[in-house]
Amino acid sequence: MQRYLSILFFMLSGMLVAYLLLRELDRSKGKLNVLNFYLHRYLRLTPVYAIILGFLATLVVYTGTGPRWSTVTVYNYNCRVSWWKNLLYINGYFTDNLCMGETWYLACDMQLFLLSPIFVYSLWYSRKLGLIVNFSGILISLIAGIVLWTVQRYPMQVAGRDPTHDPPVGDYTINYYNDAGVRAPPYIWGILLGYVLHVTKNKPVELKKYVVAILWAVSFAIGLAVIYGLVPYLDAQAVPHINDFVRVSYGSLNRLAWAMAVSWVVFACVKGYGGIVNSILSWKAFGPLGRLTYCAYLIHLNFIGFYYSRGKEKIYYTTLNHIVEYFGILLFVFLLAFFVSVTVEAPFLNLEKLIFSPSSKRSNDKVKQVEPITIAAASTQGISNDTFTMEDGSLGLERLNLPTIQITSHKF
Repeated sequence: MQRYLSILFFMLSGMLVAYLLLRELDRSKGKLNVLNFYLHRYLRLTPVYAIILGFLATLVVYTGTGPRWSTVTVYNYNCRVSWWKNLLYINGYFTDNLCMGETWYLACDMQLFLLSPIFVYSLWYSRKLGLIVNFSGILISLIAGIVLWTVQRYPMQVAGRDPTHDPPVGDYTINYYNDAGVRAPPYIWGILLGYVLHVTKNKPVELKKYVVAILWAVSFAIGLAVIYGLVPYLDAQAVPHINDFVRVSYGSLNRLAWAMAVSWVVFACVKGYGGIVNSILSWKAFGPLGRLTYCAYLIHLNFIGFYYSRGKEKIYYTTLNHIVEYFGILLFVFLLAFFVSVTVEAPFLNLEKLIFSPSSKRSNDKVKQVEPITIAAASTQGISNDTFTMEDGSLGLERLNLPTIQITSHKF
């Protein structure tokens, strides 16, 4: 399931970049300060990332002891020698001295963000040119993925399957899993979705009920095919060799297929065709938790590793123990995330807003209430939608509030 969440992140990331940048291009009549565009993004993501990375590279070794604490010592050393790779967002292309391995996503997303003006500006300048540029980008990336799966002979990533039955593996992590080039299709598809939402933001989209039903059915069918399509190949004894056509086609196309399936859910929720799905995703309780997800993302995997490295007794697995540990760790991680968000993230975000806000806004001592800017237009059925809202008019890509789809503009 983790792989599908990362695909969702890329799609939503591309969507937000496109929507916000197109709005800025409309406002500025096509003018874009590229340096500010990139700097804004870097300052949004990096300060809290750097503070946590600095803690892992220095003080973490003094926070505990245990028979497995040597793994933390090694991890501490890795962070001390590899920190610069993380802060330059190129750590996904290295496998030695790995530090905060989960941040391969940040590196990949930052690299795609650097290329995003090409795809977005072409859509703003000319719809025909933009569609050619964006679909060409998707096609080139898919071809690269097909070539890698064919030449490197990557095995299917099927849990429980005996790897001895699969073909030899090339450098899957560097060349495919962490590579921004072959990760591009969901991101560019998200850019296209953001463009559609932008051009229809003040226009009702009228769809007949049977069309909506068909689109929901197709979306579910594609999603189920991506998730359960490999079930027949779970037993390596029954299927000792996976057909090369199945292996290459699924391996190279499943990411785009999943992004396409989820993009309909987003569009339907925004335009009032989401029904109960939109009601769940728009639940107000997700909002406060969504503000903590970036810090929780940076903290959770390291905390789990340190928690088990401190253990001095054998672990006996039971369902109850697993449930208690799961929710206990979840609660503690979000408490840590709240502390880091309040003490580190929020001050830096406010400082960044002061830097990028016009001087007229900074000199205004009067606090003004900002009305949320909603991406969606009301549906033809009279159902207003607030799943996607922006609390300010800032330009940069904000925080993805997953596991929900509610996204506020002062977040990543």
